[in-house]
Amino acid sequence: MKIYKINNDKFKSIYISYNFTMELGNTKALSNNAVLASLMAKTSKKYESQKQIEQYLNLLYGANYDVNIEKYGDLYNLEFRIEFINKKFLPNKEELLNNILEFLYEMIYNPTDWSEANIEREKEFILERINERKDEKLRYGIQKAEELMCKDTPFGTYLYGEENVVKEINKEILKQTYQELIKSCVTIIVSGNLTEYDDIDKKIIDVFGKQDISKKTLAELNYNIKNNYDGKAEEVIEYQDTVQSVLSIGLSVENCNPNDFYALNLYNAILGTTPSSKLFQNVREKASLAYTVRSRFYRFKDIIIIYAGINKDDYKKATELIINQIDDIKEGKITQEEFTSAKDSLMADLLDWKDSKIAMAKMKLSNIISFNDDYLEVDKMREKMSKVTLQDIINVANKISVRKIFVLGGVVNE
Repeated sequence: MKIYKINNDKFKSIYISYNFTMELGNTKALSNNAVLASLMAKTSKKYESQKQIEQYLNLLYGANYDVNIEKYGDLYNLEFRIEFINKKFLPNKEELLNNILEFLYEMIYNPTDWSEANIEREKEFILERINERKDEKLRYGIQKAEELMCKDTPFGTYLYGEENVVKEINKEILKQTYQELIKSCVTIIVSGNLTEYDDIDKKIIDVFGKQDISKKTLAELNYNIKNNYDGKAEEVIEYQDTVQSVLSIGLSVENCNPNDFYALNLYNAILGTTPSSKLFQNVREKASLAYTVRSRFYRFKDIIIIYAGINKDDYKKATELIINQIDDIKEGKITQEEFTSAKDSLMADLLDWKDSKIAMAKMKLSNIISFNDDYLEVDKMREKMSKVTLQDIINVANKISVRKIFVLGGVVNE
């Protein structure tokens, strides 16, 4: 168990993020953990319903509690999080910390003996999340590209798992999943206004210290299961009877190393995350081949996914023009305006992280996982980003290859 504190007195509240991070033995574990997390957000031995939880939190001046699941590359993270008001802003400086920690302990380490009715209810909730993903075509197109790029890995499986696996979940499976959960790596991040809470880490240890039975540290976990890409780019088409299509192009970064992180972020910004980016200016604005087009860099998987909403009869033209933008960056065809605008945008984005205690906590966990560096905070990241050169961009661009092309909706053959 490691505890990290991020103090900023601009906030009035404190955010405690209690994270279980693990490698998944198989992709079925995603489904099992999704149902488990949904149950643990709503019940415990002491609080048998969501209503009882809400009633108690209201007594703590409206403290907020929930359970969040996410993936850091191929690592799975289950986060129990609670936010409450700093005592300096309460009548008579009423102390809530002990009650908050005891509540959090109850929700994590005293799970109820889940009833079949509750299990079936949460299974239905997760099944709805799985089935509704096709309703948002752009998001679905991105997820399919992720699956194609990272086939047979946890990252390549939908966060909520698979329908056939969820349907088979029962109480025994959930009990086993819970036992595996509490053995996984524990990281606690406390973010927000910590004025008058100098000993908050000691109090956390007093409550939770005996429960730390993890056998691994974050540094020992493998967050990037490498994929092998053979031959030329694979094209996959999922047909739908619609005029518009979603085009997703998966790029891999070969021989990526930690020093490439800042250059890759800037490369991605030049390619397709800002209004001055190549994709936005050349594909959307000048050629009018997409009503939306962007790129996304996945820091834990060494991949980039470009996604665009297009008319199906523009598929060939849009694909060729997008690939031309990738080739132009490799050849150093980057204007000073593109370079400066991209860097300014990223520097501003990093500053924006400081405005959210939740975002700061997430950045902390991300940086610990990927850099194994406890002290890499926003100002240090901005300093490193400021030093990225045009040649650094060209160097990482030449490590990048097109691997997968996914089209949702179909194409018109010319």
